[in-house]
Amino acid sequence: MTDLIEQPTTETVETPAQSAEVTDATAEPFDAERAMKTIHKLREQEKETKKQLKELETLRAEKQKREEAEMTESQRLQKQAEELANQNAKLQADILRRDVVAETGLPVFLSDRLKGTTKEEMLADAQELLKNLPPAQKNAPKIPPTNPANGELVESEAQKRFRLFGKQTNIFDVKAIEEAGGGVVWNTKP
Repeated sequence: MTDLIEQPTTETVETPAQSAEVTDATAEPFDAERAMKTIHKLREQEKETKKQLKELETLRAEKQKREEAEMTESQRLQKQAEELANQNAKLQADILRRDVVAETGLPVFLSDRLKGTTKEEMLADAQELLKNLPPAQKNAPKIPPTNPANGELVESEAQKRFRLFGKQTNIFDVKAIEEAGGGVVWNTKP
């Protein structure tokens, strides 16, 4: 039984601090000229890599065009059908989400979080989301901004004119002009 129990072994592990001390002691002094050469060399390599990357992208595009040109008509139609099927599935899912949001009253910004492939699954998920949302506050009545009176007061055309333009008077009536306290009246004698 004692053979099964292993005795701990001691190993020396070099810590990063110890290795740093060793490298600092053997490190060469800073050489600005050598550093600049290294920087220039790295910049040249980066330029070369960018050129190679551009060439690679053009080669990939050419390969894609060549593969598409080599495809038979049936392969092209099959690929197009797959793309259309994927697009159709995405649009159907979006329509289902929109219907579920309208039916449950879920806020529109949460429509992308609905999970499920069928309407029933999405409805169940929407109900679960609604349970976790805080209760909605009562909505204020929708009043158009141009109608602050809430549409309850209906004014006639005469009232509207009086509100907008003030009291209307005949500009040729001498008594009305004198009462208003102004105007030039030259011919007051009949």
